[in-house]
Amino acid sequence: MRKLLQKCPAWTYLVLCFCSLLGNALWFQWMYADHTYRRWTAISLALILGWSLLFTGIAALLPRLAKRIYLGILGAAFFALTIVHGVYYNMFRKFFSFGDMAFAGDGFAFLDSSYLVIRKLAILLGLLCLGLMVLAILLVPKEREGRRFRLIAGGGPLAVGALGILAVCLVFFRGADTMIWDMGSDPATVYENFTDTRSSLSLLGLYHYTFRDIQLVLFPGGGSLTDEEAAEIADFAAQRGHEDNDMSGVLAGKNLILIQLEAIDTWMVDYMPNLKAVKEQSVVFSNHYTPAYITAGTFNTEFIVNTGLLPATTGTSTSVYTRNAFPNSLPHLFREEGYTAESFHGSEGNVYNREQIHLNLGYEDYHSGSEMGMADYTMDSDLMAAFDDMTDDAPFFTFIITYSGHGPYSEENPIYLAHADEAKAEAERTDGNYVYAVAHAKETDAFIGELMAALEENGLLEDTVVAFYADHYNYYMLDDDLNMDIKGVDSLDLLQHTDFFLYSQDLEPETVEKYTSSIDVLPTLANLFGLSAEYELLTGDDAFSADGGYVFFNDNTWVGTEEDVGTQIMERRRINQLLLTGDYWQER
Repeated sequence: MRKLLQKCPAWTYLVLCFCSLLGNALWFQWMYADHTYRRWTAISLALILGWSLLFTGIAALLPRLAKRIYLGILGAAFFALTIVHGVYYNMFRKFFSFGDMAFAGDGFAFLDSSYLVIRKLAILLGLLCLGLMVLAILLVPKEREGRRFRLIAGGGPLAVGALGILAVCLVFFRGADTMIWDMGSDPATVYENFTDTRSSLSLLGLYHYTFRDIQLVLFPGGGSLTDEEAAEIADFAAQRGHEDNDMSGVLAGKNLILIQLEAIDTWMVDYMPNLKAVKEQSVVFSNHYTPAYITAGTFNTEFIVNTGLLPATTGTSTSVYTRNAFPNSLPHLFREEGYTAESFHGSEGNVYNREQIHLNLGYEDYHSGSEMGMADYTMDSDLMAAFDDMTDDAPFFTFIITYSGHGPYSEENPIYLAHADEAKAEAERTDGNYVYAVAHAKETDAFIGELMAALEENGLLEDTVVAFYADHYNYYMLDDDLNMDIKGVDSLDLLQHTDFFLYSQDLEPETVEKYTSSIDVLPTLANLFGLSAEYELLTGDDAFSADGGYVFFNDNTWVGTEEDVGTQIMERRRINQLLLTGDYWQER
């Protein structure tokens, strides 16, 4: 074998390097990037080829030791990246972004080995390409290549690759119209917005997607608004507004407990007698959805609900959430009416930078599990240790995020062990993680039962509204086909149908069939409680108004109306992004 390797031409390692890089991107594109652009296009193939040539050219120009180190890092990095992308895609139907990592921080501590689900074929193909790179490292010549060789073998591919990438960018990615509706078929708009990781990776290929992602993390843009951008916001606001309706101010002066239910899907409520009993006596928004606009679903949903705005798009840093004042946030609006406003969650304040961000949103205090004296932050029933803090100094606005619906699911999980017998006895099916999900829902339900009982015992229920919504569908099931079968839907978008309902003794139970989503929660609550919100700058609509009535997803498709609302959606997303990244709230 050694003699055979010695007989190989000096440039063999470069061919192997190129084949490894090209093959790695192509198999990944074939297996995963099948959304909007479908497999390969001239653009994605040109970019994959260009980057493969560029990387190979750099290898030829380096000294022998640096060459080996470079090839090792290159092969290992992109092999690891394809695996990470695959895991992300299987969990969230999205691809990984370095922006998620930079923002989530300690939130990645919640990841578990059980989430590492990836197709065996992906691992096999990735290892094959990695093997080619290892072989390339072994075939790096011992003697130093001549200057002429390096210029031809290195400079040529590098120049061709770089010029090819530049040409594609100049031809296809210039002149993006951020207000174009059909953004999914317009390369310039997909590249500029970079909001849908599936469309973006399908269009750009693995290497240019990575380049664009890192570029936006390091240079997120934003800053002071231009005169044109300020005019856009003003024109948008002038076209919108809010008129009082029959539900305006009907809950004014009441306390509010807003509960974000971790991974409690629609079907799980049937196994939660306490929550089900509340729901049956509530105003129920039956066509409510929680679209996953980017990953980190829990935090992003709580941001949407608290601000009425969509989260920052891929590549935007955490400063977006801390440098803006968000005067239209729920805690700010309630505090303007004389309410106290505090938030409660089992995890520590450094997870997703919650403590800092919640304070910036207007909460007077963020209560973590350790601060509340919870024996186990994962057990929702332990939240009752902070009941007095949740309900003192009326009128109060209390925001609670449950945790027990969170994965991972396993036989050893204390949440499962606490409710296993009951879950096994009641579960209608046993495939997948169904029984585990039921057990975890039981723990959340125990907290809800204790909370409602305590409110009544303390004479608070009459003057307190309790509102519930889910942060996302239960993707901890790790099987979307099973989820779709359980929920009776046939698409990933429709899978995001979740619960939203509110209980008040002052409201007759009813079902509101109007289509709503997480961006509509704030304007709906603001209307019911008579809060002085700037409705014209919110992305969503009051569910009781004549506006809205449709739900749009990350790829800008929608449900709820046959009317073409594409232009409205793009305009709302455009203004939303300007408000976040343009320091609008800071500058006013």
